[in-house]
Amino acid sequence: MKINNIVSGKKITTIYPTTTIRKTLVTMNKEGFRRIPVVDAGTNRVEGIVTSMDIVDFMGGGSKYNLIREKHNRNFLSAINEPVREIMEENVITIKENAEIDDVIETFLEKNVGGVPVVNNDNQLISLITERDVIRILKDRISGEEKVKDYMTKKVIVATAGERLKDVARTMVRNGFRRLPVVSEERLVGIITSTDFIKLLGSDWAFNHMQTGNVREITNVRMEEIMKRDVITAKEGDKLKDIAKIMVTNDIGALPVVDDNLRIKGIITEKDVLSYFAK
Repeated sequence: MKINNIVSGKKITTIYPTTTIRKTLVTMNKEGFRRIPVVDAGTNRVEGIVTSMDIVDFMGGGSKYNLIREKHNRNFLSAINEPVREIMEENVITIKENAEIDDVIETFLEKNVGGVPVVNNDNQLISLITERDVIRILKDRISGEEKVKDYMTKKVIVATAGERLKDVARTMVRNGFRRLPVVSEERLVGIITSTDFIKLLGSDWAFNHMQTGNVREITNVRMEEIMKRDVITAKEGDKLKDIAKIMVTNDIGALPVVDDNLRIKGIITEKDVLSYFAK
């Protein structure tokens, strides 16, 4: 199956290297995007990509926080009005519009990315394809015998309800995780995702604190204040096919795997589901 058949007609929003970080955040938050391609205004050639993990990095998780800490002397409001080229990923992994779906799956698994721009031979943006797009098309091909326990990630890094945003951001960037289950007394109480960082930083609440200089009130926010509490979970014995359908229907990228006492046994992600097709 050619990927241009999968992404045909898909709505794509782009930004330019000169677009401010703040406008990028507002766009991602409004549209519900985890990633957004950065293109040259004149040629539509892909020059970069901004993902939710770049935002986590920028908010204190990694080296992109230096833009706030060093260049702007911790002035969040000043830093957020910098052009997005300051934090975008320039070495963009792309895939050609005539590629086969197997090539896309291989790219997602080998490069550890959740979505890539689709380009023509001149590197001009055609569309964007994500793990969810692939699962949506292939979910009915999953055998009804496959179980979650055989595909889930068993070693799970978690956050605690009382942890601060900046500390969780570091954990996420250091380990390359887009989401962390949140626990209290070893029981699941919520989940925090990289998209939650976009929602927070793109909110009026955060912008008002930037204007008054109360940046630490943003970076010191506790997980219990911003985590999603109504978490859809899976059990080890659930069918992989059913979980794939839940992901697509509910527009979520991962489900914590728990026992009857809500203790974490693992996590099943879109990438774990895609590994089924790699077999």
